[in-house]
Amino acid sequence: MLKKANKINFYLAGLSITAILLITKNLFNPQLASSKSQNPELLGFEVVSSSQGITLYQKNLDYVQQINLNQGAFVSFIYGKITDLRQTKGAYGGNDPQIERQRISQTWSNLYSKNHNLFCITNGQFFRNDKNAATGLAFPVKSDEKIVSDGYAGEIEFANEKLMLEVWDNRALITKFQPISLKLSTAPNMIVGLEENADKGIEKETGRTFLGVLDRDGDRLNETILIFTSKEATQPHAAKVLKSFGATQVMMLDGGGSTQLICQGKSYIDSPRTIPQMIAVFTGEITK
Repeated sequence: MLKKANKINFYLAGLSITAILLITKNLFNPQLASSKSQNPELLGFEVVSSSQGITLYQKNLDYVQQINLNQGAFVSFIYGKITDLRQTKGAYGGNDPQIERQRISQTWSNLYSKNHNLFCITNGQFFRNDKNAATGLAFPVKSDEKIVSDGYAGEIEFANEKLMLEVWDNRALITKFQPISLKLSTAPNMIVGLEENADKGIEKETGRTFLGVLDRDGDRLNETILIFTSKEATQPHAAKVLKSFGATQVMMLDGGGSTQLICQGKSYIDSPRTIPQMIAVFTGEITK
């Protein structure tokens, strides 16, 4: 980017100060600079399945869901039954509920019986991997305008390395997480994760779940959410794949043995591990 800027110095010399400031702002805007995506098929990915607003791609052990909110597709941060609310025990003064862990296959069956527009389910938030049937979430999750959990980790773990994905009906955004965001964010859905370089075994090839956002139509609103899941990947690889799809920001969620993916009733990444919180993706088609 700096080399590109140097090449146009001569051109800028003849412009007004105002014009220079405007152009410089656009050149160094990371969202605009990274918005160009390649055709996934040119990257070696093949379409596994698609429906209104959603396409599932695969290349070897890697899967990428491309979700267009402008076409009616949406995501839901679902969670198990709360067995103990643990009021005010959360990291930021809210709740730190104990949430019942579930098998992802059973969750698929339960959700699909109620809404046939269900397209995929994958794992989501980090959690305390103990032997209990119910457990707490590490970081905050907000679902359908309700703050489900503040998380238990707070700033003790991965201080200054937390990001949040906010999701509205027609746009999404990944930014630095600030505790005040739990009360001030207007997004009805939010999940907090980690930066791509946070140390979760950075170069280890293990299960990975990463999220990304993309502005495909150039209106400066990220209408597309990308979900990367792989049974074996390093953190740099996961981030690189999403950025090759055009992601302007990326964020890491739980991985390892928690990584699971079911789409249209078929298990693509399987694990016996039960988990308390998942991401459900729904197609934009209207069920008749």
